[in-house]
Amino acid sequence: LWVARYGVLRATQSLRHGETGFGLLLTAVNRGLDSSSSAYLHRGAYAAGLDVRHRFGKQYVIRGAVDWSRVSGSAAAIAATERDPIHNYQRPDGGRGVDTARTTLTGDDEEIAFDKLGGLVQFEATYTRRSAGFEVNDLGYLRLADQQAAYGWLGLVFTRPTRLYRAATWNFNSWIVASAAGLVTDRAVNTNVHVTLPNLWRVGAWVSLDGLGATFCDRCARGGPALRQDRSTSTWFDLQGDDRHRLVPWVTVTTSSADGGRSSSSSVAATVAVNASSRLSASLGTRVVTTHNATQWLENIPDSGGATHYLFARLDQHTVGITARADYTLSTTLSLQAYASPFASWGIYRDIRQLADGRATAYDDRFTPYQPPAGSPTGVNARQLDVNVVLRWEYHPGSTLFVVWTQGRRDFDTEPGSARALDNVRGIFALHPDNTFLVKVSYWLNR
Repeated sequence: LWVARYGVLRATQSLRHGETGFGLLLTAVNRGLDSSSSAYLHRGAYAAGLDVRHRFGKQYVIRGAVDWSRVSGSAAAIAATERDPIHNYQRPDGGRGVDTARTTLTGDDEEIAFDKLGGLVQFEATYTRRSAGFEVNDLGYLRLADQQAAYGWLGLVFTRPTRLYRAATWNFNSWIVASAAGLVTDRAVNTNVHVTLPNLWRVGAWVSLDGLGATFCDRCARGGPALRQDRSTSTWFDLQGDDRHRLVPWVTVTTSSADGGRSSSSSVAATVAVNASSRLSASLGTRVVTTHNATQWLENIPDSGGATHYLFARLDQHTVGITARADYTLSTTLSLQAYASPFASWGIYRDIRQLADGRATAYDDRFTPYQPPAGSPTGVNARQLDVNVVLRWEYHPGSTLFVVWTQGRRDFDTEPGSARALDNVRGIFALHPDNTFLVKVSYWLNR
């Protein structure tokens, strides 16, 4: 038996009628771990952050933040944090390495930005840096450490209606992302347009060019050496109907191409929302994705000599997802919400290779053929269903009762699934369900 204690403190101060502000955030986690948990969890996790914001000239804002973190625990727990893909200390060309004797890990995070928020021309310029040891996932959420990025955005905002549109924006973006040590992982440009038409339909489109110049993926080999990336192109188109009507359609189409045309992806998502009445609304949507990834990580295999083989393959994958929602208001104090989302994704691995020279300029020079051992994955077959039903009753002003039922069905296999989409979707409902019932009651004390 062990006890965990959590604490959060947030303090803010506004000046100049809210035009200038300061903020302080402190979080703390302390766990009294036992022998069965000390190898997996941090015993202590502390973070502190200071943020500042200053607005001037009515439209301009300068803002920034400085954050610090420290986690402590057993050597095994800290080594697991170092090896986590968020931090990636084990990468052989990363210049750090895993310290298996370390019992603490500290890190820092900084951000500074300059924005213009009003007028025809608006912009944002941001620089962020996060050290490899920054870790706040004990009482927060962090997707990636060991990263710095510079981002610039310039937009033309048209708010005066014309015969062609009610409102429109045209944006230009550019960014460069690198590891904290300076290894460039992305260099890209993007332009996008969003228009609200006179009939209140909305149209959007963008195109992006990524991987400009020499860029490297430091996570693709899952702890292995960095892998050079070729330029990629992606497009997006979006059309949404007027949400005042009873039926509201929404269609999104995306495409991408990478690895010199060896990799490609396309997706179509379509949703219809139904505003049946002031009490009842619902939506039904589906998304279909086809992916051909010529540089899909497969697995890392150590050999008897201590060397590790970083395996990649071509993955031909298909994904189908359906999302259904419904909201029904029975009265001003009683409502019912329902959500269901079946999902299936299946594919097969081909052309298995191992990483030879990940930084080679030519794509074919980065890999050499490799025959994987028996038992290696030959495909992917993932199926999942999530269902949520929530009844909310405000039985007294400010006091609420929630009754929740959730059902989950999920399965994952490393063998390729059926080539027929309908077979994979049907198979979801044959999976064993996990049901959860939850009751939550709150009472507002008003003196």
